[in-house]
Amino acid sequence: MVEKAIYLASTEEYAGKSIVAMSLALKAKDLGIKPGYFKPIGVETAGRARETVDEDVELMINLLGLKGDSKIYSPITLRRDLFLEDFAVKEPSKYVDMILSAYEKASVESDLMLIEGASTLHSGAFLNCQAPHLSSKLKAEFLLISKFKNDHIIDEILQAREYALRWNVKITGVIINKVPRGRINRAEEVIKPFLEERGIKVLGIIPEDRILSAVPVREICETVGGRILAGEEGMDRLVEAVLVGAMTPESAMRYFQKAENELVITGGDRTDIVFAALEAGARAIILTGNLYPSVKIFPRADELKVPLILVPYDTYTTLQMVQRIVGKIRPSDKKRIERAKKLVTENIMWKPILMDE
Repeated sequence: MVEKAIYLASTEEYAGKSIVAMSLALKAKDLGIKPGYFKPIGVETAGRARETVDEDVELMINLLGLKGDSKIYSPITLRRDLFLEDFAVKEPSKYVDMILSAYEKASVESDLMLIEGASTLHSGAFLNCQAPHLSSKLKAEFLLISKFKNDHIIDEILQAREYALRWNVKITGVIINKVPRGRINRAEEVIKPFLEERGIKVLGIIPEDRILSAVPVREICETVGGRILAGEEGMDRLVEAVLVGAMTPESAMRYFQKAENELVITGGDRTDIVFAALEAGARAIILTGNLYPSVKIFPRADELKVPLILVPYDTYTTLQMVQRIVGKIRPSDKKRIERAKKLVTENIMWKPILMDE
């Protein structure tokens, strides 16, 4: 029987809900609490053409040993970008009922339910399935995960509180995530007191971890369905930043040198940008539009062990595909899973979240 349900929501994509949900679930297991998982509205995994499935749901099913069809744990999965034809939007109430029915099955034999929201608070509004609305229907506490950028995080959190109150949902607490090491003091000494003076409890401040955000070049190549033209020996290197090369070579060199362990995405015919990226120390270069650079560049890429990856997509589409996997963890990546759990549980107040203490 479910004793507690927590709805993890965020104001924007890539705030870190999945890693927080995973870490809380694993901590609950350590405490002898049987966790369950539910994601009312998922989004299909990037790079898959045949099946519509959410990779966060796959990860949690695997980690928690959940049984049954994935539709139990994520009854609605949207195709990326274009999905309206899949829904009879004139009858949105039936989708809320579908979610409630699936949740009842997913929560059987669980003590604690972790419910992961969609990309933003308003995602699913076309089905009347906004995060606060579903939280109220599922009788779950509403926990906000907010990615730190600057002081504007205050506005986002206060606005989120007002939005949730439309459904009489109160934010139980806020976790400020991905805080750059140089901004930790500001988050603790300025942002946190400001929010708590206004009645919003800050339950954690999680530092940015570049290793967790890093992605192997090989995984990126698989996601975009790329063809390796040169530099294959560098396929296991980690990428920590993604840059687009669409400027003059001189500007590109300065731009690339400011980043570390970067992936550069540029048009395949921009041999000048490819050369600048190689000399600036890029970890990999994606060439878009099925366009080849000069073959003279291939020996240099091999020498530096920098993969040149050819894709058929335009630069914008390729960027979107890559960004969707940054910070994602696969079930087989045990070291990163343990690292994420340690990072989250050491920097949040997990007892009041999991145990009402």
